[in-house]
Amino acid sequence: MNDSERGRLLAPNLDDRTWRDLVADARALIPTYAPQWTDHNPSDVGMTLIELFAFLVEGLTYRLNRVPDKNYIAFLNLLGVTRDPQTPARAFLTFAAAPGAPVVVPKGTQAQTRASEADPPIIFETDEAITVLPSKLKTVLRFTKAVFTNVSRDFSVPPAIGELITLPPSQASMLALGFDSAVAQEIRLTFRMTRPVEIDPVTQLSKVQVFWLYSRAAGVPSTWTQIPGVVDETDSLTHDGVMRFVVPADWASQIPATWAAPFGPATPADQVADPLFWTGLLIFNPTADSVNVGIEAILFNAASSFNALTIPAPEVLGTGTGKAFQPFELRNQPLFKRLDTDTPYDHLGVTVGGVAWTLVDELAYGPGTVYRLDPVTGEVSFGNHDATLNPTGHGSMPPAGAAVVATSYRYVAGGTSGNVGAGAINQLRTPVPGIVDVINLASSFGGSDEEAIEETKRRAPEVLRNRYRAVTAEDYEFLAREATTDVAIVRCLEPRMNIAAGPGAPPAWRKDDPWTFGALDRASGNVNLVVVPDYGPAEPRPQPSEDLVHEVRRYLDRRRAVTAHLIVSGPRYVPIKATVEVTVFQRAIDNGVVASAAAVVARTSSWIGKFLHPTRGGRDCSPRDERDGTGWQVGQAVYIADLFKAIAPADNEGFISKVAIEAQVPVYHQPPLGPGGVWDDLRERPFSLSLGVPGAAVRLADYELVCSALAPTGHTVTSLVVN
Repeated sequence: MNDSERGRLLAPNLDDRTWRDLVADARALIPTYAPQWTDHNPSDVGMTLIELFAFLVEGLTYRLNRVPDKNYIAFLNLLGVTRDPQTPARAFLTFAAAPGAPVVVPKGTQAQTRASEADPPIIFETDEAITVLPSKLKTVLRFTKAVFTNVSRDFSVPPAIGELITLPPSQASMLALGFDSAVAQEIRLTFRMTRPVEIDPVTQLSKVQVFWLYSRAAGVPSTWTQIPGVVDETDSLTHDGVMRFVVPADWASQIPATWAAPFGPATPADQVADPLFWTGLLIFNPTADSVNVGIEAILFNAASSFNALTIPAPEVLGTGTGKAFQPFELRNQPLFKRLDTDTPYDHLGVTVGGVAWTLVDELAYGPGTVYRLDPVTGEVSFGNHDATLNPTGHGSMPPAGAAVVATSYRYVAGGTSGNVGAGAINQLRTPVPGIVDVINLASSFGGSDEEAIEETKRRAPEVLRNRYRAVTAEDYEFLAREATTDVAIVRCLEPRMNIAAGPGAPPAWRKDDPWTFGALDRASGNVNLVVVPDYGPAEPRPQPSEDLVHEVRRYLDRRRAVTAHLIVSGPRYVPIKATVEVTVFQRAIDNGVVASAAAVVARTSSWIGKFLHPTRGGRDCSPRDERDGTGWQVGQAVYIADLFKAIAPADNEGFISKVAIEAQVPVYHQPPLGPGGVWDDLRERPFSLSLGVPGAAVRLADYELVCSALAPTGHTVTSLVVN
């Protein structure tokens, strides 16, 4: 017995005979039943019939051995273990109103991508009603002291990728937002963060201070006046949220080209000649350390939407029969799960005989106009209580002949197909008078397909073992995946203490102090959960959205131990740079096997990036076969042997003559570097990391994750052509 099988209940192989065994068994019986048959060679017609018979029987035994698997799946269905459903993609839609009065865009407004002959449009539906102001965010300037850079393409033009702002100690930076017209109504700006500001461990407040300014009739940015009464739901840029304010009535336009010295553009291309109405987001760092602020998007006149649709009209499910536990099935499934709420399916309304009944998790003892829901299969079921026949039942039964109607509900329209690029959602499906345009400035994200059956079968024993209670690290990892299919990689980091004092005098840490590397608090009682989403191959360093973090935390908070302090965060990336020399055969170029040595270099660079992709790469990735891998695990080291296997050209094209890998400065590093440009990694990591030194492997800490080095310091691939 193998060690992996010890102690396990193994499903029996009901018939383990192969085709060869069946042929041998039949041949052995020939002397008993047909002694006159002496030619047992494959050329004999009788032997051909035996082989055909063995082929048919082998197919039957394969079907027979599928019976335990069928019983296993039936058992899982009995327990209610279903496949995780697909989840819808999310997009933020920016609307534009015609000049004039503000326009209210109601909740449930739909927009879509353009349809083609092969593909239908992908539809998104808004989750909230917004008031669209008759103004546009035209220009965004980033100020470093008095010099500004035009970063409008990063914020107001698809694809909006935002900015990473580094604030030195006791210094400030400002983002100036230029609108094409003034408005008297409240301005609502949605902030999406790629790197939220850290919270000070002492004050439990943001490490930065945030102020809003506005331009007046005369002057330069240094004379702008502070906007009063700002409502900041981001808590000074520590998380995603909305900032709301009303600009005073003396808001006036200014032309940056007329600003007096020292204010001016960094380059002539950054100059702005249009008169615009300016508001300024001033971010000040009062601390003695540098602070990073990563803003992905500042969205004006924007609403959240999902690739999940509300039924256009009530849906008749059937009529009551007066029988116990009567089920009904919704026409569309799975149902959309609303985020950040204890009632995620309250958009479902069901009436029985015209009277609204209530959705509950469990049917209580006695009568009650309640029903249960399986959001994955879309099944609505009722109870078995009858005052005469079954007074001890749970929940009332729909009366015989009563119409059961789903008055409204919202369902998931698509999975990964909803992850579309920036600017793809550009058609208004629901007409709204006064709205002239709609667009998604950034790509939609978060869509995932239904779980594979094999994955459901694999995780079923874990469901039975932990019973949806988080105790061990494995429980936390399993339940994080149960919370949402958007989690592609997860790692639970247990409390961990330093076994020796750190470097320096006084030491950076002392023996038995908790680990604080990677801005993680590994003290006793803390459970750090690292989650990584999969946003496709186009996103080289995926980070979980604030919604995903909240969804995982909310799910686990109901299942963790009361004494455990759960901290959910994104990955700490370490970029890996590869240095490769590819030797290309001249005959491969001459015979058209490869276009040129330059083409091989470009292809190899692309393959390296695919191999090092956090969620699509990994040791099982095969770029040559265009086969994605299962990704890297948090803390998994990288070896050149695996890289060599992934990027090696075909035998008739050439070979890899040199290969090495090195680690670059981790993405989570807090600038600046130490004296002489050296990174003091012994204070930031549990062991030394030699940056920029090629080697045969790169070791990672247990909280770090691989990613590919990006331009301009990306991979170095050269070629050598030989005969």
